[in-house]
Amino acid sequence: MELNKDMFLAKVIGVTWSDHKHYSYEGIEIKIIQDLNPETGELTGKPFFAMDAVGSAVGETVAYEISFQAGQAFEHATVLSDTTITAIIDSVNVDKDYKK
Repeated sequence: MELNKDMFLAKVIGVTWSDHKHYSYEGIEIKIIQDLNPETGELTGKPFFAMDAVGSAVGETVAYEISFQAGQAFEHATVLSDTTITAIIDSVNVDKDYKK
């Protein structure tokens, strides 16, 4: 589900470990996420990497940003990223009268 043109819904399906990475990634976890259909709860598309700005965990539903805004989600610096997790979503309720 597209919430606006650059924010999307996904599920965290995995984590990564890296001993060697760009200095701007210091202290930032890279998660594996996959798009989520909020109406069915099914995963869609292919998994991909995202920088985690909120400390999400595997199994959590998250919102993520893409494009230029993704690199600006961190307080300490602009990070080289075009996909960043920016919120942990506690619940999703799609109105039954929602028209596609």
